[in-house]
Amino acid sequence: MLPSCYASLGVEGLPNALGLPVASAVVLVLVDGLGYLNLAESLGHAPFLRSHFGSTVRMSTVFPSTTACALASLATGELPGTHGVLGYRIKNPATGNIINQLSGLIDVENLTDWLGVPTLHERAQDSGKRSTIVGLPRFEKSPLTQVVHAGARYVGESAVAARVERVCGEVALGADFVMLYVPELDQTAHAQGVTSMTWLAVLEEVDGALRALASALPRGVEVYLTADHGVLDVPASRHIDVVAHDWGLTGNPIIGGEPRGLQIFADEGHPQQTIGDAALPGDDRGLWHERLAEQAWVVSPEDLVAAGVWGPMSTEVRRRAGELIVVPKHDDALYDGRTPDADARNMVGQHGGLSEREMLIPWMRLTNES
Repeated sequence: MLPSCYASLGVEGLPNALGLPVASAVVLVLVDGLGYLNLAESLGHAPFLRSHFGSTVRMSTVFPSTTACALASLATGELPGTHGVLGYRIKNPATGNIINQLSGLIDVENLTDWLGVPTLHERAQDSGKRSTIVGLPRFEKSPLTQVVHAGARYVGESAVAARVERVCGEVALGADFVMLYVPELDQTAHAQGVTSMTWLAVLEEVDGALRALASALPRGVEVYLTADHGVLDVPASRHIDVVAHDWGLTGNPIIGGEPRGLQIFADEGHPQQTIGDAALPGDDRGLWHERLAEQAWVVSPEDLVAAGVWGPMSTEVRRRAGELIVVPKHDDALYDGRTPDADARNMVGQHGGLSEREMLIPWMRLTNES
């Protein structure tokens, strides 16, 4: 998506795979959690988006279908195996700690090296283009923002309507590319579900704000909408505890990733391990395959690279990944059976897996041509 946006603005050497028209400026709206199927089933609450839905392109996000991975892939145009943001909770090889990508990057000493490749914002900046990210104020100083939005200016506004006004202001001030980030739908889905009346009410608010945005921007400014992932509601009855004490595991594995895409680490807190030293002990790998054969696919990082799901991985990036990746085959959420009181079990809306509901995202042109 982003290479096409910047190519339409005249940045040389980037492919315009989406065939976007030449623009004086581009506004990209990223609505967190607004999957293609989630939107298609809720169009009665989004009349503005419904009016554009007929020309919407169904596209795919990356795996794991979670925000940190998707934002890094959007920013770089690369798959997670290449840029190195491999999931919600992965390992920092320098410390051996399992860290949360959304808030735990404070554990990383040199953030400028965390991404395996430069961002496309940096490339556009080198070509003289000005990029701005408009999001919530509390994200401005976060390490993840520093990583995935390198090369762009960040400005924060709390309300959706205020963010829309700021986007228009940034375009008026000469910004070439502006990304509007809307996290409210995803936050509501986690708390109450993507089928809740509260989620639909937030969708109505977002729909109205996007109508106002499209009508306020001058001719020549192209407006597009997409998402980072979709959302699947998972009731407590579909929670599956893994890592039972009676499995006969040799080691004491650490569970990372997310409930829809676990990553299994042999241990934590051992810095600068080689890939061999970080491997699961004894026959533990086989036990994971055996115990979860009916509920999940159990694969290795190398399997994901071979399948084209993750891009080519450097040794440094490979050391961040779990020894095994566990992906539910059905609409289940997988949890560490040793932590029955984990806060994550309270989430209704889930994502991170490979289902169509999580992976399919919209690409929609919202430009006002009147």
